[in-house]
Amino acid sequence: EGAHPLRALAALVLAGAAVVAWRRHSKKAAVAVGVLGCAAVAGWMRTVEPSGQRDWAPDLARAARADVDGTRVTIHDVRDFRYRSTSDWDAAWYTATYDTRELTGAWFIVEPFSGVWGAAHTMVSFGFADGRYVVFSVEVRREKGETFSAVGGLFRQFELVYVVGDERDLVQLRSNHRKDDVYLYPVDASKERIAAFFLDMVARMNALHARPEFYDSLTNNCTTNLVRHVEKVSATDVPYDHRTLLPAYSDALAYELGLIEKDAPLEVVRARHLINARAQAADGRPDFSRRIREPLDTARSTP
Repeated sequence: EGAHPLRALAALVLAGAAVVAWRRHSKKAAVAVGVLGCAAVAGWMRTVEPSGQRDWAPDLARAARADVDGTRVTIHDVRDFRYRSTSDWDAAWYTATYDTRELTGAWFIVEPFSGVWGAAHTMVSFGFADGRYVVFSVEVRREKGETFSAVGGLFRQFELVYVVGDERDLVQLRSNHRKDDVYLYPVDASKERIAAFFLDMVARMNALHARPEFYDSLTNNCTTNLVRHVEKVSATDVPYDHRTLLPAYSDALAYELGLIEKDAPLEVVRARHLINARAQAADGRPDFSRRIREPLDTARSTP
């Protein structure tokens, strides 16, 4: 698929051989072809190594990295695209310095994929006292010509990358251009724990530069990485169940664990933090991040 036609061709040849064997009334041969094929794939997978040097898709051409000096973190290649559509944009990156002493909060972001049951993307945004927000998004790092495939994600087709960006890029892209529902939940945690979470994400982001990894649809994806960060910086033992495997329901897990507010039933909390109407009203505005956090009625009336 995409930039890997040989992988797709090998899969087609294997499937074709199994079908031919089956149609010739040799079920044992068909099973044997399948078993041998799986063994060959497993062996091949062990020989493939991840790389940080490929012909990357334009929106993933740069991978963020950071210099850490005590509480001060300077992040390079913070993505700040401005979109006219999902395929038409003005590319931009910047360098910014953040001080963890100035953190004001963190927000858990869930983007259920339209028309795909249970599938979603999850991210975390961090806010600072000067009004800036920066988002960490764990993604597949596609090469030119590639499209995402959950099946391909099981077979070392994609590298893993921590995309760091402005909310006017990573959030607005999803709410205003992809037209997916986007939920923005304030994280219920102490400032010290949020700072530890931020620094742990920065450390993992930097580690991927030194030692690239493959994305895995089941074990090394957006949500499983966030789970590991949560477990590392807190005493929370996050269960690996359908709400992790199907991240559209990850907010239900966060709700159960008390990581997001529980002052109302989950459906009420979800409705409260669905930001699409606010994001549409704030489209292209420099104060986009402030506006999407306003109560919905206030956002509608703000000029």
